Amino acid sequence: MKQRWLVGVVVLLAAAGTVVGQERGGREGRGGGQGGGRAAEAPVPRLKLTSSGFTDGGAYPLDFTCYANGGNAQNPSTVNPPFSWTNVPRGTQSFVLALNGTDNHPNKGIDMEMFWVVYNIPATATSIAQGLKPGDLPDGSHQATGQRNIAGYRAPCAPVGVGRLHYMFTLFALDTTLSLPGGATETEIRKAMDGHILGASINVAAFERQP
Repeated sequence: MKQRWLVGVVVLLAAAGTVVGQERGGREGRGGGQGGGRAAEAPVPRLKLTSSGFTDGGAYPLDFTCYANGGNAQNPSTVNPPFSWTNVPRGTQSFVLALNGTDNHPNKGIDMEMFWVVYNIPATATSIAQGLKPGDLPDGSHQATGQRNIAGYRAPCAPVGVGRLHYMFTLFALDTTLSLPGGATETEIRKAMDGHILGASINVAAFERQP
C-alpha cells in the first residue's frame, strides 16, 4: 500500500511539471519571456529644467534676490532668473513653473512658502525670459497672486543671520490648460493641476545673506 501511494505522488508531480512547462513555453512563444522576439522599449528621457542664471544644487545669485541693484526688503529688486527646458512629455498642453522656499512653512502648515508661480505657459514654449514684468504675459501665461498681492516674481529676501535657505523651482508638464483667470492663488492652481501632471523637473539653489 505504501509503495502504491508513493507511485501515485510521483505521477502527480510529473503531471504538474508537464503543465508548468507547457505554460512557460506558451508565454515565451508569445514573446513574454527572454528571447521571445519582442525588443525592450527604450527609456524615454525625462523632462529637464535648466537655468543659465545659476547651477542646480549651487548657490542662488544675489542678482535674483531682493538685494540686487541696491534693493532691500522694503524696496526689493524683482528680477527672476531665466529658464529653459527639454524632453517635453507627449501630450503636454501647458506648463506651470513654481518657486517655493523649502525651509519655511507658513502657519505651521505642510505647504512650503510660495514665491512665484507662472501657469498656462503654452505647450510650444521652451523657455522663460529673465526679468518678467508682473501680471499676464504676452504669450498668454498668467502669474499667480502671492504674498503682498504680488502677481509676479517675489524675490527671496533672507536677512542676515538666518543661515543658508533653499529655493526650489519646479516645472510641471500638464495634459490640460488650467481654467483659471490671471492672478489665481497657488492653492487654486495646485488644485486645478491635480490629476493632470505628465512630468516634472526641479532645480534647487541656496542663498545666505552675508553681513
